[in-house]
Amino acid sequence: MKKILIFGGTQFIGRRLVELLLENGQYDLTLFNRGKSMPNLFPDVKKISGNRRTDDINQLQNGDWDVVIDVSSYHPYPLQRAVDILKNKVKRYIYVSTVSVYEDAACENQVITEDTNLKTYTEEDKTAEDITGQNYGAKKVACEEILLNTPELDAIIFRPSVVYGKYDPYDRHYYWLYRIQHQDKILLPEGGKTQLSFTYVDDLVKTMIEAIEIKEHRTIYNVFTHPILSLKDLTASMANALEKEPEWIDVEADWLQSKQVHQWAGVSFWTSKDMLTGDNEKIKADFELQFEDLETTFKKTADYYEGLGWQKPKYGIALEKEQELIEEL
Repeated sequence: MKKILIFGGTQFIGRRLVELLLENGQYDLTLFNRGKSMPNLFPDVKKISGNRRTDDINQLQNGDWDVVIDVSSYHPYPLQRAVDILKNKVKRYIYVSTVSVYEDAACENQVITEDTNLKTYTEEDKTAEDITGQNYGAKKVACEEILLNTPELDAIIFRPSVVYGKYDPYDRHYYWLYRIQHQDKILLPEGGKTQLSFTYVDDLVKTMIEAIEIKEHRTIYNVFTHPILSLKDLTASMANALEKEPEWIDVEADWLQSKQVHQWAGVSFWTSKDMLTGDNEKIKADFELQFEDLETTFKKTADYYEGLGWQKPKYGIALEKEQELIEEL
Protein backbone atom coordinates (compact mmCIF):
# COMPACT_ATOMS: atom_id res chain seq x y z
CA MET A 1 0.00 0.00 0.00
CA LYS A 2 1.59 3.25 -1.14
CA LYS A 3 1.92 6.02 1.42
CA ILE A 4 0.70 9.42 0.22
CA LEU A 5 1.43 12.78 1.83
CA ILE A 6 -1.14 15.43 0.87
CA PHE A 7 -0.62 19.13 1.47
CA GLY A 8 -4.09 20.50 2.17
CA GLY A 9 -6.89 18.01 1.71
CA THR A 10 -9.92 19.64 3.30
CA GLN A 11 -11.01 22.26 0.78
CA PHE A 12 -12.43 21.86 -2.72
CA ILE A 13 -9.85 20.03 -4.87
CA GLY A 14 -8.02 18.56 -1.89
CA ARG A 15 -11.20 17.43 -0.19
CA ARG A 16 -12.47 15.73 -3.34
CA LEU A 17 -9.04 14.14 -3.79
CA VAL A 18 -9.08 12.62 -0.31
CA GLU A 19 -12.64 11.36 -0.77
CA LEU A 20 -11.80 9.53 -3.99
CA LEU A 21 -8.54 8.16 -2.62
CA LEU A 22 -10.43 6.75 0.37
CA GLU A 23 -13.01 5.23 -1.97
CA ASN A 24 -10.14 3.64 -3.87
CA GLY A 25 -8.95 2.03 -0.65
CA GLN A 26 -5.42 1.30 -1.88
CA TYR A 27 -3.49 4.13 -0.26
CA ASP A 28 -2.25 5.10 3.19
CA LEU A 29 -2.91 8.84 3.54
CA THR A 30 -1.39 11.58 5.67
CA LEU A 31 -2.66 15.16 5.52
CA PHE A 32 -0.48 18.15 6.32
CA ASN A 33 -2.46 21.34 6.89
CA ARG A 34 -3.21 24.02 9.47
CA GLY A 35 -6.34 22.29 10.73
CA LYS A 36 -8.40 25.45 10.24
CA SER A 37 -10.69 24.43 7.38
CA MET A 38 -13.09 21.59 8.20
CA PRO A 39 -10.76 20.08 10.83
CA ASN A 40 -13.21 17.29 11.66
CA LEU A 41 -13.20 15.87 8.15
CA PHE A 42 -11.69 12.41 7.63
CA PRO A 43 -11.32 11.44 11.30
CA ASP A 44 -9.64 8.14 10.43
CA VAL A 45 -6.93 9.73 8.26
CA LYS A 46 -3.53 10.56 9.78
CA LYS A 47 -2.91 14.27 10.11
CA ILE A 48 0.04 16.54 10.75
CA SER A 49 -1.07 19.94 11.97
CA GLY A 50 1.13 22.82 10.95
CA ASN A 51 1.70 25.92 8.86
CA ARG A 52 4.01 25.10 5.99
CA ARG A 53 5.29 28.69 5.99
CA THR A 54 6.83 28.24 9.45
CA ASP A 55 9.16 25.76 11.15
CA ASP A 56 6.15 23.46 11.44
CA ILE A 57 7.35 22.04 8.13
CA ASN A 58 10.22 20.36 9.99
CA GLN A 59 7.73 17.80 11.27
CA LEU A 60 8.05 16.12 7.87
CA GLN A 61 11.57 15.01 8.75
CA ASN A 62 10.08 12.20 10.78
CA GLY A 63 7.84 10.83 8.04
CA ASP A 64 8.18 8.34 5.23
CA TRP A 65 6.08 8.53 2.06
CA ASP A 66 6.09 7.26 -1.50
CA VAL A 67 4.29 10.18 -3.18
CA VAL A 68 3.49 13.80 -2.35
CA ILE A 69 0.36 15.47 -3.73
CA ASP A 70 0.43 19.23 -3.24
CA VAL A 71 -2.78 21.18 -3.78
CA SER A 72 -2.00 24.10 -1.47
CA SER A 73 1.41 25.54 -2.35
CA TYR A 74 1.41 29.18 -3.45
CA HIS A 75 4.63 30.56 -1.96
CA PRO A 76 8.03 29.56 -3.43
CA TYR A 77 10.26 29.74 -0.37
CA PRO A 78 8.10 27.53 1.88
CA LEU A 79 7.85 25.07 -1.01
CA GLN A 80 11.64 25.03 -1.30
CA ARG A 81 11.91 24.15 2.40
CA ALA A 82 9.45 21.29 1.99
CA VAL A 83 11.30 20.03 -1.08
CA ASP A 84 14.62 20.12 0.73
CA ILE A 85 13.17 17.88 3.43
CA LEU A 86 11.27 15.53 1.13
CA LYS A 87 13.51 15.14 -1.93
CA ASN A 88 15.38 12.16 -0.47
CA LYS A 89 12.26 10.67 1.12
CA VAL A 90 9.84 10.52 -1.81
CA LYS A 91 10.17 9.77 -5.48
CA ARG A 92 7.17 11.51 -7.02
CA TYR A 93 5.81 15.00 -6.37
CA ILE A 94 2.40 15.76 -7.92
CA TYR A 95 1.77 19.49 -7.95
CA VAL A 96 -1.40 21.41 -8.79
CA SER A 97 -0.42 24.62 -10.53
CA THR A 98 -2.66 26.78 -12.74
CA VAL A 99 -3.08 28.11 -16.27
CA SER A 100 -2.50 31.52 -14.68
CA VAL A 101 1.21 30.79 -15.11
CA TYR A 102 0.89 31.73 -18.78
CA GLU A 103 1.75 35.21 -19.96
CA ASP A 104 -1.47 37.19 -20.43
CA ALA A 105 -0.53 38.57 -23.85
CA ALA A 106 0.36 35.10 -25.10
CA CYS A 107 -3.11 33.84 -24.15
CA GLU A 108 -5.22 36.52 -25.81
CA ASN A 109 -7.32 34.90 -28.54
CA GLN A 110 -4.84 32.00 -28.66
CA VAL A 111 -5.11 28.30 -27.81
CA ILE A 112 -2.93 27.63 -24.77
CA THR A 113 -0.51 24.70 -24.92
CA GLU A 114 2.14 23.59 -22.44
CA ASP A 115 4.68 25.55 -24.53
CA THR A 116 2.88 28.90 -24.29
CA ASN A 117 5.12 31.61 -22.81
CA LEU A 118 5.11 31.85 -19.02
CA LYS A 119 4.87 34.90 -16.78
CA THR A 120 8.08 36.32 -15.39
CA TYR A 121 8.43 36.98 -11.68
CA THR A 122 10.40 39.25 -9.40
CA GLU A 123 11.86 38.71 -5.97
CA GLU A 124 8.97 40.81 -4.69
CA ASP A 125 6.51 38.36 -6.27
CA LYS A 126 8.27 35.46 -4.58
CA THR A 127 8.32 37.00 -1.12
CA ALA A 128 4.95 38.77 -1.09
CA GLU A 129 2.85 37.65 1.87
CA ASP A 130 -0.49 38.22 0.15
CA ILE A 131 -1.65 36.41 -2.96
CA THR A 132 -3.19 38.79 -5.48
CA GLY A 133 -4.43 38.64 -9.03
CA GLN A 134 -1.18 40.28 -10.06
CA ASN A 135 1.27 37.88 -8.38
CA TYR A 136 -0.67 34.60 -8.23
CA GLY A 137 0.49 33.24 -11.58
CA ALA A 138 4.06 34.51 -11.10
CA LYS A 139 4.30 32.78 -7.72
CA LYS A 140 3.13 29.53 -9.29
CA VAL A 141 5.78 29.82 -12.02
CA ALA A 142 8.44 30.11 -9.33
CA CYS A 143 6.99 27.09 -7.50
CA GLU A 144 7.05 25.01 -10.68
CA GLU A 145 10.69 25.91 -11.25
CA ILE A 146 11.65 24.66 -7.80
CA LEU A 147 10.18 21.24 -8.54
CA LEU A 148 11.58 21.01 -12.04
CA ASN A 149 15.04 22.00 -10.76
CA THR A 150 15.07 19.22 -8.15
CA PRO A 151 16.39 16.14 -9.98
CA GLU A 152 15.69 13.85 -7.02
CA LEU A 153 11.96 14.33 -7.57
CA ASP A 154 9.86 12.98 -10.40
CA ALA A 155 7.62 16.04 -10.60
CA ILE A 156 4.29 15.91 -12.40
CA ILE A 157 2.71 19.32 -12.69
CA PHE A 158 -0.94 19.90 -13.55
CA ARG A 159 -2.19 23.25 -14.82
CA PRO A 160 -5.98 23.36 -14.53
CA SER A 161 -8.16 26.19 -15.75
CA VAL A 162 -11.11 27.50 -13.70
CA VAL A 163 -12.16 24.44 -11.68
CA TYR A 164 -15.80 23.69 -10.87
CA GLY A 165 -17.83 20.95 -9.24
CA LYS A 166 -18.54 19.62 -5.77
CA TYR A 167 -17.23 21.83 -2.92
CA ASP A 168 -16.42 24.75 -5.25
CA PRO A 169 -16.13 27.73 -2.86
CA TYR A 170 -16.42 30.24 -5.69
CA ASP A 171 -19.58 31.22 -7.53
CA ARG A 172 -18.28 31.60 -11.05
CA HIS A 173 -20.10 28.62 -12.55
CA TYR A 174 -22.81 28.84 -9.93
CA TYR A 175 -23.53 32.37 -11.17
CA TRP A 176 -25.04 30.77 -14.26
CA LEU A 177 -26.47 27.60 -12.73
CA TYR A 178 -28.46 29.58 -10.17
CA ARG A 179 -29.89 31.94 -12.77
CA ILE A 180 -30.88 29.11 -15.08
CA GLN A 181 -32.55 27.29 -12.21
CA HIS A 182 -34.49 30.32 -10.92
CA GLN A 183 -34.91 32.97 -13.62
CA ASP A 184 -36.96 33.11 -16.79
CA LYS A 185 -34.83 35.83 -18.37
CA ILE A 186 -31.03 36.05 -18.17
CA LEU A 187 -28.56 38.59 -19.56
CA LEU A 188 -26.05 37.08 -21.99
CA PRO A 189 -23.48 39.71 -23.06
CA GLU A 190 -22.69 39.85 -26.77
CA GLY A 191 -24.69 36.70 -27.40
CA GLY A 192 -22.27 34.62 -25.36
CA LYS A 193 -19.51 34.71 -27.94
CA THR A 194 -16.65 34.52 -25.41
CA GLN A 195 -14.61 31.33 -25.91
CA LEU A 196 -13.61 29.32 -22.82
CA SER A 197 -12.06 26.12 -21.47
CA PHE A 198 -12.68 24.71 -17.99
CA THR A 199 -11.70 21.92 -15.60
CA TYR A 200 -14.16 19.61 -13.85
CA VAL A 201 -12.92 18.81 -10.36
CA ASP A 202 -13.58 15.06 -10.48
CA ASP A 203 -11.72 14.69 -13.76
CA LEU A 204 -8.79 16.66 -12.36
CA VAL A 205 -8.69 14.57 -9.19
CA LYS A 206 -8.97 11.26 -11.04
CA THR A 207 -6.09 12.33 -13.25
CA MET A 208 -4.03 13.14 -10.15
CA ILE A 209 -4.78 9.68 -8.76
CA GLU A 210 -3.77 8.06 -12.03
CA ALA A 211 -0.53 10.07 -11.84
CA ILE A 212 0.40 8.22 -8.65
CA GLU A 213 1.10 5.10 -10.69
CA ILE A 214 2.03 6.47 -14.12
CA LYS A 215 5.53 5.83 -15.45
CA GLU A 216 8.35 8.19 -14.51
CA HIS A 217 8.58 11.18 -16.79
CA ARG A 218 8.77 14.64 -15.08
CA THR A 219 6.11 16.32 -17.18
CA ILE A 220 3.75 19.30 -17.21
CA TYR A 221 0.12 18.99 -18.32
CA ASN A 222 -2.67 21.42 -19.01
CA VAL A 223 -5.87 20.02 -17.56
CA PHE A 224 -8.71 21.37 -19.69
CA THR A 225 -11.33 18.68 -19.33
CA HIS A 226 -13.68 19.85 -22.11
CA PRO A 227 -13.29 21.10 -25.68
CA ILE A 228 -13.15 24.84 -26.25
CA LEU A 229 -16.68 26.20 -26.09
CA SER A 230 -18.47 29.53 -26.14
CA LEU A 231 -20.23 31.06 -23.17
CA LYS A 232 -23.44 30.48 -25.13
CA ASP A 233 -22.61 26.77 -25.46
CA LEU A 234 -21.67 26.59 -21.78
CA THR A 235 -24.94 28.08 -20.59
CA ALA A 236 -26.94 25.98 -23.05
CA SER A 237 -25.34 22.84 -21.63
CA MET A 238 -26.24 23.96 -18.12
CA ALA A 239 -29.83 24.62 -19.21
CA ASN A 240 -30.07 21.13 -20.71
CA ALA A 241 -28.70 19.61 -17.52
CA LEU A 242 -31.29 21.47 -15.45
CA GLU A 243 -34.07 20.88 -18.00
CA LYS A 244 -34.76 24.60 -18.20
CA GLU A 245 -35.44 26.91 -21.14
CA PRO A 246 -34.72 30.48 -20.05
CA GLU A 247 -34.93 33.43 -22.40
CA TRP A 248 -31.44 34.71 -23.11
CA ILE A 249 -31.30 38.49 -23.37
CA ASP A 250 -28.55 39.47 -25.81
CA VAL A 251 -27.01 42.77 -24.75
CA GLU A 252 -24.16 44.86 -26.11
CA ALA A 253 -20.96 45.30 -24.15
CA ASP A 254 -20.97 49.10 -24.32
CA TRP A 255 -24.46 49.29 -22.83
CA LEU A 256 -23.58 46.98 -19.95
CA GLN A 257 -20.41 48.87 -19.20
CA SER A 258 -22.35 52.16 -19.21
CA LYS A 259 -24.42 50.60 -16.43
CA GLN A 260 -21.26 49.80 -14.45
CA VAL A 261 -21.49 46.08 -15.19
CA HIS A 262 -17.95 44.90 -15.78
CA GLN A 263 -16.48 41.96 -17.62
CA TRP A 264 -15.76 38.83 -15.56
CA ALA A 265 -16.42 40.34 -12.13
CA GLY A 266 -19.86 41.60 -13.16
CA VAL A 267 -20.94 38.80 -15.47
CA SER A 268 -19.08 35.59 -14.89
CA PHE A 269 -16.73 34.50 -17.70
CA TRP A 270 -17.67 37.39 -19.98
CA THR A 271 -14.56 38.88 -21.59
CA SER A 272 -13.88 40.85 -24.75
CA LYS A 273 -10.84 38.66 -25.46
CA ASP A 274 -10.65 34.88 -25.29
CA MET A 275 -8.18 34.16 -22.49
CA LEU A 276 -8.89 30.61 -21.32
CA THR A 277 -8.91 28.52 -24.47
CA GLY A 278 -6.71 25.50 -24.01
CA ASP A 279 -5.34 22.43 -25.70
CA ASN A 280 -5.45 19.13 -23.75
CA GLU A 281 -4.04 16.77 -26.35
CA LYS A 282 -0.95 15.98 -24.29
CA ILE A 283 -2.82 14.78 -21.22
CA LYS A 284 -5.31 12.79 -23.30
CA ALA A 285 -2.42 11.01 -24.99
CA ASP A 286 -0.63 10.03 -21.76
CA PHE A 287 -3.54 9.24 -19.43
CA GLU A 288 -6.21 6.57 -19.74
CA LEU A 289 -8.97 8.53 -18.03
CA GLN A 290 -11.90 9.55 -20.22
CA PHE A 291 -13.23 12.95 -19.15
CA GLU A 292 -16.96 13.16 -18.35
CA ASP A 293 -19.21 14.92 -20.84
CA LEU A 294 -20.10 18.51 -20.03
CA GLU A 295 -23.81 18.07 -19.42
CA THR A 296 -23.23 15.19 -16.99
CA THR A 297 -20.79 17.30 -14.99
CA PHE A 298 -23.39 20.05 -14.66
CA LYS A 299 -26.09 17.60 -13.57
CA LYS A 300 -23.79 16.39 -10.79
CA THR A 301 -22.80 19.93 -9.85
CA ALA A 302 -26.45 21.04 -9.75
CA ASP A 303 -27.27 18.10 -7.47
CA TYR A 304 -24.59 19.37 -5.09
CA TYR A 305 -26.10 22.86 -5.02
CA GLU A 306 -29.57 21.38 -4.64
CA GLY A 307 -28.32 19.74 -1.46
CA LEU A 308 -27.15 23.14 -0.24
CA GLY A 309 -30.54 24.71 -0.88
CA TRP A 310 -29.59 26.93 -3.83
CA GLN A 311 -28.25 29.87 -1.83
CA LYS A 312 -28.01 33.18 -3.70
CA PRO A 313 -24.64 33.51 -5.47
CA LYS A 314 -22.23 36.09 -4.13
CA TYR A 315 -20.31 36.44 -7.39
CA GLY A 316 -21.23 38.95 -10.08
CA ILE A 317 -23.97 41.54 -10.27
CA ALA A 318 -26.88 41.26 -7.87
CA LEU A 319 -29.88 39.34 -9.14
CA GLU A 320 -32.08 42.36 -8.44
CA LYS A 321 -29.87 44.63 -10.53
CA GLU A 322 -29.91 42.16 -13.39
CA GLN A 323 -33.72 42.16 -13.44
CA GLU A 324 -33.75 45.98 -13.37
CA LEU A 325 -31.44 46.03 -16.38
CA ILE A 326 -33.60 43.55 -18.26
CA GLU A 327 -36.64 45.76 -17.65
CA GLU A 328 -34.76 48.73 -19.11
CA LEU A 329 -34.08 46.96 -22.40
